[in-house]
Amino acid sequence: MHFLLALLIIILVLVVLISAAIWLDIRIGLKVKRPLIHARKAVTGFNRFRYFTNGHELFKEMKQTIESARHHIHLSFFIFVADEVGSEWLELLKKKAEEGVEVRLLVDALSSFALRKKRAELVHSGVQLAFSEKPMFPFTFYFLNRRNHRKLMIIDGKFGYFGGFNVSRDYIGRNSKMGPWHDNHLKIEGESVPVLQRLFIEDWQRASKTDLPNKDIYFPNVTKGPSPLALIGTDGKQLEDYFAKELSSARTSIYIASPYFVPSKRLLNVLLDRMRSGVAVTILLPQKKDHPLVQPASFLYLEPLVKRGAKLFHFYQGFYHSKLFVIDRNRCYLGTANFDQRSLFWNSEFSGFTTDPGLVHQALHNLEKEIKDKSVAVTLQQIRKRSPFAKLSSRCSGWFSFFL
Repeated sequence: MHFLLALLIIILVLVVLISAAIWLDIRIGLKVKRPLIHARKAVTGFNRFRYFTNGHELFKEMKQTIESARHHIHLSFFIFVADEVGSEWLELLKKKAEEGVEVRLLVDALSSFALRKKRAELVHSGVQLAFSEKPMFPFTFYFLNRRNHRKLMIIDGKFGYFGGFNVSRDYIGRNSKMGPWHDNHLKIEGESVPVLQRLFIEDWQRASKTDLPNKDIYFPNVTKGPSPLALIGTDGKQLEDYFAKELSSARTSIYIASPYFVPSKRLLNVLLDRMRSGVAVTILLPQKKDHPLVQPASFLYLEPLVKRGAKLFHFYQGFYHSKLFVIDRNRCYLGTANFDQRSLFWNSEFSGFTTDPGLVHQALHNLEKEIKDKSVAVTLQQIRKRSPFAKLSSRCSGWFSFFL
């Protein structure tokens, strides 16, 4: 009995010490490293767009663009899985590299760790592979939370893609557990492609510790398009400021669509303030969850909004992964960032803002159709009638909001 008690005390002490060490690691890391994060300004260019919401159509278009490459292929993904879908991509990349095209594939060090098994065959074919945001010492747990969540593709400096799609069978709906995948992605041609290129090169050089020679060749002349697009890459700061500025400008309506909803206190207050001024707020989230803590935590932020009249919908026909908000039906955000604190304060993200009437109409039309045909309304009564266990789960999950 005394032995078991002593063992229990030792275990509890170890848990406390380890937890304290992790807490100090993260807290000091934030204090020391966050001020060093490079700040950027949004850059506006004029382009031609093609908006995608279907993974099959997007992947077909992306592969065709890769096939057309003559000088370089630059890809950056948070998740790249070498399943039957990812393997097709890798075979195409190896083929282009063997043709003499420069191929660089940048993936997140944790989320795409398994791709290391393919390194030898990729290098043998001429494909350059690098892993971003590798854990470092000291501040290991701080760096473990710093992920590269960008999804970028640049072909010959002339064509660019960004948005929510990663590469695996999940993103074309072949995961029976999650069902059909609903996401969005943008293809651009025009003045904004160099913005994607600069960010990729910056990420690549930091991850691979190598410089790219003759950088001018990656920036050919581009043709100005008709549609404005403001782009910014963020690395765990600045994004909250941009979101707050855009949302604060709303006068009639705000539509928010995201797989996760864990806003900062500042953004929550912006939404509440806009609602007090008569702005209608509509939120679309997935009914299914792919993370044990995020959905329970989200109810802590959703309840005060729904209480004040926000309309909340849960998408039930598959998994909803689009990152989008539309303001006053005349301007919208789309990019890689979720409406959560992980995207705001931790991840490297890529965000676009546009007032192009065609793209805004297309994005909003698709969003309203998903709400009408594939979603169910969630009322304040339903939120409040959740089981005691569900409410407790929300409270406990909320303790980790800064990391969700």
